[in-house]
Amino acid sequence: MNLRGVSPVWLLCGAQSLVAAIAGLVAWVVAGAAAAGAALFGGAIVVLPGLWFARKALSRPGALEAKQILGAFYKAEAGKLLLTTLLFFIGASVFGKHFAALMLTCIACLAMNWLLLAVAKNTGV
Repeated sequence: MNLRGVSPVWLLCGAQSLVAAIAGLVAWVVAGAAAAGAALFGGAIVVLPGLWFARKALSRPGALEAKQILGAFYKAEAGKLLLTTLLFFIGASVFGKHFAALMLTCIACLAMNWLLLAVAKNTGV
């Protein structure tokens, strides 16, 4: 599989979404529809703030000063943290009985960051 030319943002988003879908399917088979919803929401807690960050931090026009780029990254990260906090609060409120499925999916999706870094290092992507 040739991953050259694919944006790392979309590659990570796709990998995290795939993991969330698999976790949702496993949770559905093991514990039912409510657990599957919790698992899918756990994936959304990781994917949506990541997309927020990418849109805010990486969609800058060229020829910006370093100070402006750094400011955009700080603002994007602050927004990402606030969005993640809000989504966790909503998830805990709505899926309290199945919070383990939500958390395990979050952890699995976050592990994709490290897995993709390892793959990129070993394949030269």
